[in-house]
Amino acid sequence: MCDLLGLSFNIPITAKISLDIFQKRGAENPDGWGLAFYYNNRLQIIKEAQSAVDSGLYDFMERYTQSQTIISHVRRSTRGVASYLNTHPFYRRLSQGSKKREFSFAHNGTLTQLDRLNFEDFTPLGETDSEQAFCHILDALSKRSNTEWHESDFEFIENNLRELNDGKNTLNAIFSDGVHLFCYSDENDHNNGLRFAKQRAPFGTVKLVSHDNRLGSVDLSSDPTETPNQSGYIISTRILTEGNWTEFYEGELIVFREGEIIYPKSRV
Repeated sequence: MCDLLGLSFNIPITAKISLDIFQKRGAENPDGWGLAFYYNNRLQIIKEAQSAVDSGLYDFMERYTQSQTIISHVRRSTRGVASYLNTHPFYRRLSQGSKKREFSFAHNGTLTQLDRLNFEDFTPLGETDSEQAFCHILDALSKRSNTEWHESDFEFIENNLRELNDGKNTLNAIFSDGVHLFCYSDENDHNNGLRFAKQRAPFGTVKLVSHDNRLGSVDLSSDPTETPNQSGYIISTRILTEGNWTEFYEGELIVFREGEIIYPKSRV
């Protein structure tokens, strides 16, 4: 089953430790991996239609990637062959008035009722139900003329995702416009849903976890990218480190911005 990872921080970070643990999930999800991040407000996506485990490119991206907003995905295909076009995250550019936003999107789950995925302005390039869902969401957003995000827009996205997500359609998703990180957890807790953990400097020694087993620890106190006021959130389909992880509610959308939760108010 595919795995998702998202990071939202107030200051650009190098996410080597989180990505290194996440890379091991490629053993169970061998059909592709992808990484989306925003550098100088521009989206960068690197992906391959192969397992992340033995990928030299993934190893390089662990060290190279530095961003406030990061999304990663490892894929086990349920629809569509292993190919670049079918590998997450997906990309589209959305224009709303004077605003031009570059969206990246990754999905965990299976959508069986594809006839419910309506889109006019955005067309899937690959064969996956995930990309069709992405186009459906952006098509709905394109019909709203907002140039700034408001609570009503987040409610609109959440309701749209819930309409897609029912007993037959399973949906965990993480996507971003470069500023906001939108994270939605399946209403039936598919693949155990999503969870998040708050991270604050100094990070010190971090104990690593994979499949609920300890992997040892890493000393981050000498990380050159760390600054005294650095903080943010890690969001994942599975626990990555020891510490306090908070479960999403079923069918919940949480929106992060620059290392803080801004929606819903109950989470702020």
